[in-house]
Amino acid sequence: MGKSHSKRSPISSPSYNNCSFITTKKQTSPSLISNNSRSHSFLNKRISSFSSFSMKSSPCPKNTPPSVSISTAPNTPATLRSEFIESSDYYNNGDLSNHDGQLLESPSSEYKYINGRRFHNVDSVKYSLPNDDAEMDRLKLQHYLFRYIFQGSFSSPVEEILKIGGTEVLDLGCGPGTWLFEMGDNFPKSNFTGVDLTNTLSGNDSFQFQNVKFVKGNVLDSLPFKDSTFDYVFIRYLSFGFTEQDWKYVINEIIRITKPGGWIEFMEPEFKLRNNGPISEYLNDAMIKDLDSRNICTNITTKLEQFLMDTKQANKVFHDEKPSNFGSCNGRFGELACNDFIMIMRTIEPRLLQIIETSNEEYDQLLQNIPDEMNQFRPFYICHRFWTQKLFPM
Repeated sequence: MGKSHSKRSPISSPSYNNCSFITTKKQTSPSLISNNSRSHSFLNKRISSFSSFSMKSSPCPKNTPPSVSISTAPNTPATLRSEFIESSDYYNNGDLSNHDGQLLESPSSEYKYINGRRFHNVDSVKYSLPNDDAEMDRLKLQHYLFRYIFQGSFSSPVEEILKIGGTEVLDLGCGPGTWLFEMGDNFPKSNFTGVDLTNTLSGNDSFQFQNVKFVKGNVLDSLPFKDSTFDYVFIRYLSFGFTEQDWKYVINEIIRITKPGGWIEFMEPEFKLRNNGPISEYLNDAMIKDLDSRNICTNITTKLEQFLMDTKQANKVFHDEKPSNFGSCNGRFGELACNDFIMIMRTIEPRLLQIIETSNEEYDQLLQNIPDEMNQFRPFYICHRFWTQKLFPM
């Protein structure tokens, strides 16, 4: 008990299955970042601001992420299942944005709107990324990038029980439901439940899948499931929203709802990019400083294994890590990974502007130079998967 099993493998040229990616802007040709005197002098002026800063109330974002068109696998019917689905009144797709930068709440208070972007409206939640259509498109794109990196949608040894059927699976923090629907399609005899703060599955023709359902829930308030409900629990990229204490609570809550002998799997990133150029490092460090200012645990990948073992209910913790390479010099995958990084930086722009204290125009100029810089420096970050089996009671 307590032994970690790790494996590593390099990334090769991309090949996507059942999906295509279309970006709105063609990748620019490589150039040396050092030749761009405007960006370079700007960084020299601003880099000292990282030594100290104070977070103020953030202005509202000016920019929105580039649109991404994604084709997913066609929906197909699956085995019948009694559905627990939120009422259609739950959704609010109206435009309540105030383009003068004021925050507005929807009549149901399920969402809040800031300058055209829609966010969760839960005071206790620290997760700061939006949950509108643009963000759901980014998360769909990200799903296929992750699936390629690990050459599969999961690492736990659950394929056989999923094929046999009757297996209960939870996707915690399901977002647009891309992983959820893909799994429901691939394993029609098993049942899949997605949980998130708000239901963002409505645009997916989701309930052509009779073995997929959505349950509204906040894991920090305890999940609405009985003990030992699920055979397999999957959690991915929730590290933008949890403190270290949150993670300890979440892990115990997940173990509570997992059956003895069931599997639990986490996939989380390292926040710090490696081999960064000056612009990417500047923005990456600013993002980490913002997360640290809210006590978000930015090094969870170094602690997750121990947190699992501390519960005394986890067997061996298995671990795999893969690089995610940026830049069109790494092919289509690297180009899309670069676009994803830029989308995130645009989304969190209002928070970062309070740290680096620059104008929107200067910030835009930095983002415009990221593709060329990434082709020069070839940065990457590491994605981690951890999976373990819940012990049977003695």
